[in-house]
Amino acid sequence: MKALLINKPEDLQIIDVEKPEPANNEVLVKVEAVSLCNQHDIKVWTGGYKRLQYLEYGIPGFPGHEGSGSVVKTGSKVTSLQEGDRVVMSGLGGPPLYQEYVTREADQVVAFSSHLDFEEVAMAELLGCVHHGMQKIETWKDKTVLVSGMGPAGLGALQMAKALGAKRVIGTDINESRLKLGAELGADKTYDANLDDTLLHLQKETPEIVFESSGNSNAYRTSVSTAREAVIFFGYTEQEICLDPYPIFDHELAIYGAKWLEVTDLKAVVEFIGQGKINSRRMVSEVLSFEDYITAIELVKNGRAIKVIMKP
Repeated sequence: MKALLINKPEDLQIIDVEKPEPANNEVLVKVEAVSLCNQHDIKVWTGGYKRLQYLEYGIPGFPGHEGSGSVVKTGSKVTSLQEGDRVVMSGLGGPPLYQEYVTREADQVVAFSSHLDFEEVAMAELLGCVHHGMQKIETWKDKTVLVSGMGPAGLGALQMAKALGAKRVIGTDINESRLKLGAELGADKTYDANLDDTLLHLQKETPEIVFESSGNSNAYRTSVSTAREAVIFFGYTEQEICLDPYPIFDHELAIYGAKWLEVTDLKAVVEFIGQGKINSRRMVSEVLSFEDYITAIELVKNGRAIKVIMKP
């Protein structure tokens, strides 16, 4: 079977590897669609990480961890799934996903209805991480929320905040097309983060909660200076950031980091998509093949795509 292999930064091969067999507690999944994890794939491809130690260069399928597929075989002890079931997958329970077939522990995947297509749920892992971060807040009901960064995580967060009962959601970005998409997907107001008066406008909005998804150091500072209750840092950066301590003390801010997910988060996201509360289809910019991986990287790196889907 075909697999994508990155031996080191900017060294890509499409190789043939042996098709795996599921263990007793696993299923074998035919990968139907995978989505690039924008920040992660870019940093892996360019060698941009400095501190993370778990990178798996030289492992077939790396760094794929967002995807969907169909079950083609089940292990002898699996009773929750059967051949033909459609499932979403994350990095949990099996090997990297940029290959034609993968095994997964049966309790680490989530089945979804046939009325959803593989492409629109392929990004469920990213949205699951967003959901996991948002669970750190006790309630979103009637809150004013600022979402910093209208990339895929931010667009997911603004829709999720609405679904969880937020009264008003504001979005910021430096990309005009992303601001327009944010408004289309439910943002009540959007601001260009590059404008000099934007910080003043955001402070006047007095958001209780800020979900920061850009990973930009200036956006980190803006988040702290505008939030009234809590900040969730989702966008990753390895830069050192200097934050003004005054608003942290003045508003008694809670500051959360968000990165991981659990299978319950995948289930929640699949429900949101199925109920139409998250329009993930609108976030898919391109559908390409494994052979187009470098093109996909360039699309997200240059801000010309929200989410790129690859199909084996």
